[in-house]
Amino acid sequence: MQLRELGEFSFLSRLRARVPADPRVALGIGDDCAALTLPGTTVITTDAMIENVHFRREWGSFSTLGEKAFAVNASDIAAMGATPTFALLSLAVPQDCEVQVLDEFFDGFLHAAQNDGAALIGGNMSAAPCFMVSVTLLGQAQGRVLQRAGARVGDGLYVTGTPGDAAVGLRMLQEGRDDAPARAAKARFLTPTARTMVGREVAARKLATAMIDVSDGLLQDLGHVCGASHVGAAVETALLPLSSCYFAILGAADWSCALAGGEDYELLFSAPTEHHAALAELAAMTGCPITRIGRIVPQSQGIRVYNADGSEYVPVRAGHDHFHQA
Repeated sequence: MQLRELGEFSFLSRLRARVPADPRVALGIGDDCAALTLPGTTVITTDAMIENVHFRREWGSFSTLGEKAFAVNASDIAAMGATPTFALLSLAVPQDCEVQVLDEFFDGFLHAAQNDGAALIGGNMSAAPCFMVSVTLLGQAQGRVLQRAGARVGDGLYVTGTPGDAAVGLRMLQEGRDDAPARAAKARFLTPTARTMVGREVAARKLATAMIDVSDGLLQDLGHVCGASHVGAAVETALLPLSSCYFAILGAADWSCALAGGEDYELLFSAPTEHHAALAELAAMTGCPITRIGRIVPQSQGIRVYNADGSEYVPVRAGHDHFHQA
């Protein structure tokens, strides 16, 4: 059945029946606004995904698209040291869109939200020439909200996971490559993992001085931290944690995707050197690698990348910018 046959309000009635009750939600889907009980500090983020800009239908299922739509927003919440709580979702879809496609999208979105303890509380639907999704996600911070500002000279620079995989995966999707390393990389692009537990614990244990999620490229996002904190940074290529699929596809001397590739949704943060052991314990507890990749230096030194022999590595670009023409 196509959406034009079922209609917007019938579809929303079906969706409302799928969303579980939540004691924090005084009024959920079905009214002009949602009504919530919000203790503590609330953080809010929003992000959009547009067909043929951020994704293509042939690249993956709509269930994985739903998961990613939630994850990219949850990553912003994690970067503030908060926990996702409530989501608003606006969809624009072609009138001839199959209802099954939307059901699959919500399968993924609701699954990802429930895994992080978040509730879908409302949104909007409209007709459009292509598929577009916009998510607004709220989160709750138990204590201090981590910001981009706060990094201090002498801090270590840390990253979660294995940066660069998503950029490699996007390249594999564009090239149509489908061997085992390519499939592993593509999965990192199509279904990123928001590091919500790591972000929450880093904040709760007061381990970091500043934090950001890596969505536009490691160097690009590091630039935001350095700019807000009025510091510089030294990154060492020998310390970058690269995955086996990255090595298999790009080799051991190509740092381009790890430094400038976007959509990893890993966490990048500065932390005092005395917290190194505590971060290793947190990595073991969460099962998420946390790797020191450099250090914070005075602002006058800028952001520099060094090879193992001490020579400077000069990347072609720092990361992604929707509106900048190279």
